[in-house]
Amino acid sequence: SLKDESGSLVGVAVGFRERSPRKLVGPLTSRVWLGALPSIVSGVENGLLDFLSNLELYARDSGNSILEVQSAASRGGREELEQLEFQLTRRLEFVLDLQLSEEELWKGMNYKRRKNINKARRMDVTVSDLSGAEGIAALRRLQGDSSKRIVARGGPDITRKHELSEDPVGVLLDAGVGRIVVAKLEGQIVSASLFTFFNGTVYHTLSGHSNDGTKAQAPTLLLWETMLKYRDLGATSFNFGGCSASAVDKESPEYGVYDYKRAFGGECIECTSGRKVLRKVRHAALRTLKRVAGNK
Repeated sequence: SLKDESGSLVGVAVGFRERSPRKLVGPLTSRVWLGALPSIVSGVENGLLDFLSNLELYARDSGNSILEVQSAASRGGREELEQLEFQLTRRLEFVLDLQLSEEELWKGMNYKRRKNINKARRMDVTVSDLSGAEGIAALRRLQGDSSKRIVARGGPDITRKHELSEDPVGVLLDAGVGRIVVAKLEGQIVSASLFTFFNGTVYHTLSGHSNDGTKAQAPTLLLWETMLKYRDLGATSFNFGGCSASAVDKESPEYGVYDYKRAFGGECIECTSGRKVLRKVRHAALRTLKRVAGNK
């Protein structure tokens, strides 16, 4: 948190500290990271810059090698990160206004998306909630299926393995801010997504789909029905997540993600993430160790 001279709270953020459990490399790998830019009370002069400056001091003084400030659902921040000499990554996110009528939402989508939703309905794809351990297991299994396709086209491995009792998704479900929605084809779960809901905005946080699910357009129907459900619950906007700014290039491995998300008709917002090496000698040593290990 950030407080002004009077002690009033003017900024807040959620941060994580991560390091290897191995004694020899633990100090080399220690990093602090934020999933989003800090939230600052409006009207506070240089509030974000002060927050980031203090965060950097904290991360450095507590022995971390790297500070990362990601930009999920975050507008702005480019100037402040640049001023503090972070290495910048430009991103795009897609946000849909759920205060529109169902008819307006439908017409706002690309024709291909509407066609895909109708295809999924013709194939009798059904959408429903799936809570608890069963829902988490389905989500993680299908993430593994999606990861194989992403890696094959040059993208990152998104596979995550946790014991069900330790999976962080369970924390969100238990807190009542997350829900897992699945789509079934012929009785089999072929698509699953985790949605989180804060301050009127729904976030499409995680997802995974089987090959059969993507062919049947189950993910698109799942998104459409979930948007309408949250709209009825009073949500005002829907965040599809994003991609790197370079994804606009048709040669990018992320172009399909960019093309898919923008076709729902939402606003495309520019975001900026930042990464800064705080201890260059340690970071260089870690890179050397990785290179040596990779050559063995």
